[in-house]
Amino acid sequence: MTIHDTQSFFTPDEFFYQQNCILSKTYNLAHTLLKRSQSTHLFIPIRSLQYLAIIEMNAFWFVDSLAYATRGDEGGRLIRISWQPLVSPNQRESLVQNMDCRVIFYGGDMQKTQNRLGNEFYRAMQQIDQRHKDAISTNY
Repeated sequence: MTIHDTQSFFTPDEFFYQQNCILSKTYNLAHTLLKRSQSTHLFIPIRSLQYLAIIEMNAFWFVDSLAYATRGDEGGRLIRISWQPLVSPNQRESLVQNMDCRVIFYGGDMQKTQNRLGNEFYRAMQQIDQRHKDAISTNY
């Protein structure tokens, strides 16, 4: 039986943005996991940062697990950073091409977190991918 939980997330006003790139290995693994999930979004816990990544086809959202806000009578977690690719996946010239993206900060103190996100996000996805591979090999 699958249990569904409704989550609310809030995006504060944009504080700052910069152009950066998502490494191809990170982008490719994220989309492999998203495709495997057969959903329009996928949650990836990044325990080392106490963050939750939300992968969608055209955006990556990073939620601070400890930050909570309310709007009206609804409460939810705060999105602190987003990565928004500047080109669509089918415009890439190869699978090893890094993806240019717009990194949006929704607070003034996010640069240190952004500096760690690339590695920590990739590691968290690798763990999920490895669990999937282990489950498949156990069944054969």
